[in-house]
Amino acid sequence: MCQYDMFILNKDTNIKYQGPDITSINHFLHVLERDKNKVFYEEEMTRNSTIRLLLNEENNEGLRPEQFSIGFSHDLSEMVVTSADELGMVYGILHISETFLGVDKFWFWNDIEPVKRGRVEIHPINFVSEKHMCKYRGWFINDEVLLSKWTYQNSNTYVWEMIFEALLRCQGNMVIPGTDIEHSPYKKIASRMGLWITHHHAEPLGARMFSRVFPNKNPSYVENETLFKELWKEAILEQTTNKVIWNIGFRGQGDRPFWLDDPTFDTDKKRGQLISKIIMDQYKMINDIQENPICCVNLYGEITDLYKKGLLTLPEGVIKVWADNGYGKMVSRRQGNDNPRISSIPAHNDRGPHGIYYHITFYDLQASNHLTMFPNPIQFVNDELDNAFQHHMNEFLIVNCGNIRPHIMFLELLSQVWKSGRVDSTQFLKDYVSRAYPTNSDVMCNLINEYFNAIIKYGEEEDERAGEQFYHFAIRNITKQWIITQGDESATNLQWATGNISFEEQCTWFNKKVKNHLPSFETLLSNLTELIQKSTSLEKERLQDQLLLQVQIHKSGCQAVYYVTTAFEKFKIKHYFKAFLLVNAAIEELSKTVEKMENPLNEKWKRFYENDCLTNVTLTIYTLETLRKYIRMFGDGPNFYNWEKQYLTTAEERSVMLLTNKTKQLGDEALYQKLMNTCLSNREELEK
Repeated sequence: MCQYDMFILNKDTNIKYQGPDITSINHFLHVLERDKNKVFYEEEMTRNSTIRLLLNEENNEGLRPEQFSIGFSHDLSEMVVTSADELGMVYGILHISETFLGVDKFWFWNDIEPVKRGRVEIHPINFVSEKHMCKYRGWFINDEVLLSKWTYQNSNTYVWEMIFEALLRCQGNMVIPGTDIEHSPYKKIASRMGLWITHHHAEPLGARMFSRVFPNKNPSYVENETLFKELWKEAILEQTTNKVIWNIGFRGQGDRPFWLDDPTFDTDKKRGQLISKIIMDQYKMINDIQENPICCVNLYGEITDLYKKGLLTLPEGVIKVWADNGYGKMVSRRQGNDNPRISSIPAHNDRGPHGIYYHITFYDLQASNHLTMFPNPIQFVNDELDNAFQHHMNEFLIVNCGNIRPHIMFLELLSQVWKSGRVDSTQFLKDYVSRAYPTNSDVMCNLINEYFNAIIKYGEEEDERAGEQFYHFAIRNITKQWIITQGDESATNLQWATGNISFEEQCTWFNKKVKNHLPSFETLLSNLTELIQKSTSLEKERLQDQLLLQVQIHKSGCQAVYYVTTAFEKFKIKHYFKAFLLVNAAIEELSKTVEKMENPLNEKWKRFYENDCLTNVTLTIYTLETLRKYIRMFGDGPNFYNWEKQYLTTAEERSVMLLTNKTKQLGDEALYQKLMNTCLSNREELEK
């Protein structure tokens, strides 16, 4: 009879690995020791215990690739983890860390530390990991401008290790390690940690961009086929020691169709013929160097249309990767004012394998989300991917994950979807919130649902819901058009949303959109602020630095758009003073957001948003500072003392005109602050 009925895991538990010396496994053995030491404090030792990790590719007990099993010795002194390959062992190690030590998948990114304890008693129940719904699954670290500049403990390398650790904890197995290979040294780190490498659709084979290497040559394949092939061969040889899913295809330089820079390709047929030839050339080059390579081709944007028209010829067995439109809907993306919404679901008779490129963050200079969480609700994502899987699109799933931290909840969701398929959306939210906000779980579920209810629906389609760039690109486009035409010409960059209407009508369109949603964001912000006051210190930090910040970004964006478009109404009827005040109010509102971005409660995240160069809240403020100078020129120039004399001096002083002014004219900000402190008692007066 066994003396014990539990396996005891504590600080003194030995970890013994038996198998080939593999860099990734060594790395995660250190991670397991780190987590063990983080969780356990010293207790009186009752007996020795060992975690034995066995990697045996030949005697694998029937385990499939990436699978692992857990068993126990008869006397329960040993836990035995067995796998048949590298990633199976890595997943086994991380399963112990999460399931038995309580280390959260996103512990680093969500500031969730495991509970300290003396021991863990584990029931000796044998376990075999399941096969994943998606064969190849991972993240595209894209538009990673925040991550590229942020450091933790003076190390950016450690930040990227934490990215790849989180991905592997989610049981991902592949990654595109950055937007621009030329500036991405992180591919080697990802490979060392056991991940497959794949490539940006604008950087086929992971090669250097032609125009970087040959800036003085025309990036035309017709003219410079030999030079393109030199770059591709260089990339293939450089990666032969890695696990690679080769992305083959051809777009132009700078992630745009090549024919925009080469007008000789003026028909779909010519374009399809060239892309087909290039794909076959690349495929042959890879096969000449590597046996049985795994290849994929992105049917992205304009390529989807060519494929659907039967104008692309692809090699047998290449994974066809279909993309959503950036807002989670499996249709082609909107480009400029063109929004054909061509289905990105293959026909049932279209032979696979098929895969998915899915966005939970996007950058399109229109309405996408970058700093804030995905604007469509959990159920929407669940339904869309479930439908895709029903069309056998589960060979490959790459998720555009942006800068990780603003998108944790959806990355957690996708990790469950790529593992098991459709999840229960309501239960998922409850489970996620119970880990991140355990003392306020029910309230937080309601607040997150309120967040989705508050999001602006800018179009007629179910997915056409606005991220924070909706506000900032609108304001900057409105400001430019206002200044250069005094609003007499429509802003073409806004017609994707409003249609071809006058500038004045465009301002009215945006004004109504944001006005209807402002109360929801204001209420949500108020409720979150109230909840923060009742929360524990860690949850308070997590709430304020993440969800509250994202709501603040939306609320301030809504408010700023409303003020700016109302200001234009005043400007058109020559109420320049009111227009000036409204633009200043918009600046003040956005400045609150910058302050929250720059001053998180948790010092760890100081400067995380410092390189916000895509949404760029500070650029919007700069744009509005230009606009208020422009407006003041109409109403207060050229002396720039009229408003000060009219609103900030006494009646007696205004009647004395011996001198035009007795002090230097106030700057825009100082004038506004004095006006607000002196003669305007509430914000409603701004709109009268």
